[in-house]
Amino acid sequence: MRCDEAQELITARVDNELGADECAAVEAHLTSCAECALAFEQESVLKRRIHLTAQQVSAPATLRRVIEEKTAAKAAATGGTIWRSFFDGFAFVTWRRGFAAAILLLIAGSVIYTQWPAEKHESLALAALETHTSILSGKTTLLRAVNLAAMRKELAHAVGDRFKPVALDLSLMKLYPVSGFVQNIGGRDLLVTVYQGDGPAVTCFTFLGSETDAPQGAERFYDADMRINYYSYSRGDLNGVLHQEGEVICLLVSKMAPADLLALLRGKSAHA
Repeated sequence: MRCDEAQELITARVDNELGADECAAVEAHLTSCAECALAFEQESVLKRRIHLTAQQVSAPATLRRVIEEKTAAKAAATGGTIWRSFFDGFAFVTWRRGFAAAILLLIAGSVIYTQWPAEKHESLALAALETHTSILSGKTTLLRAVNLAAMRKELAHAVGDRFKPVALDLSLMKLYPVSGFVQNIGGRDLLVTVYQGDGPAVTCFTFLGSETDAPQGAERFYDADMRINYYSYSRGDLNGVLHQEGEVICLLVSKMAPADLLALLRGKSAHA
């Protein structure tokens, strides 16, 4: 495969739109061409930034309804060709990248965080259980990370580098970080990292806070060697374990047993 051929397929590869043969051909080319591999990484970072930003944007319900009604009306009048004709104008990869970059700049200039009212939840710790449930059910769409270091850097950048996501090495349990996003609850930012693999999925939440973010009734465990309090709580079949490192709170949520989550935090967590 030549570089010009690979360049035309890179965006489709990032979007998982290629067939098996084309995907294999592009992958083979990327392993031997540093220039195209760099282009692939840049495209992946761009899409990840758009995804992170888009998760923070919420249009008013009235505006969404008006747009949906007008779109449906135009589609009916044109035989459903309105969007097809629009996207046909961006057939070339270079145009598509420029369009994506323009969208990113537009969104970044007017970010509105999607907020859950603080009074709706007893604490962020309980809200995290709802997020984990949404991930497991597929209601929350995950953008698969291509480069984990870049993903963590983008997450920190999304909150102004005020704090970084906590990184966990769960490889011995055959769990690996696959995706990350920013969530805003009650005006507070949370960096969310999702670990998936052979065992129960684990979602790690990192945010600025204190031990008062532990929900009422949580069971406290004190580690005398590390001088850290760990707070364990459960709702249904979901379990959470929370602890504080400086100004940062690290919270793990999973169907994994509380003792196993506690062991992960006591022995295997480290800042990215």
